[in-house]
Amino acid sequence: MSDAGHPYRNPNPYIPATLSEIYDLLGSMILGAPTFIDKTGYFVRQNIDTEFFSLTEGFGKVRKKLGEERYAQLMDLAARAKALFADDPDDTNGKTDQGRNLLFEIENLIQAARSRRVKARLKDDEGKVSGD
Repeated sequence: MSDAGHPYRNPNPYIPATLSEIYDLLGSMILGAPTFIDKTGYFVRQNIDTEFFSLTEGFGKVRKKLGEERYAQLMDLAARAKALFADDPDDTNGKTDQGRNLLFEIENLIQAARSRRVKARLKDDEGKVSGD
């Protein structure tokens, strides 16, 4: 079902564009699990679907830097984590902890990609060796 007309649909969601931005997003996701709903009221459109959309679209933006194998692995981990969080919206059956562990695995893969880029002295979009 499309949510194009839904009043809480964000037409311009935040999509991380670098490896470090993905890493930052993962930190907030770990804290926001399992529902990812913002309790402050500032981000009323934020939920499990919007957060995982941002994450997986971010993977797409850095796909060339990741390589196809790592990209596929990250997409699989994200899908599995989302399913675990969806199965434990009240954080009562242990699946939220399993989902967080998958987010930690994603973090490790992102950091490994950044480390390899630094070691290889690959420059980011700004011409710096930053890991991005």
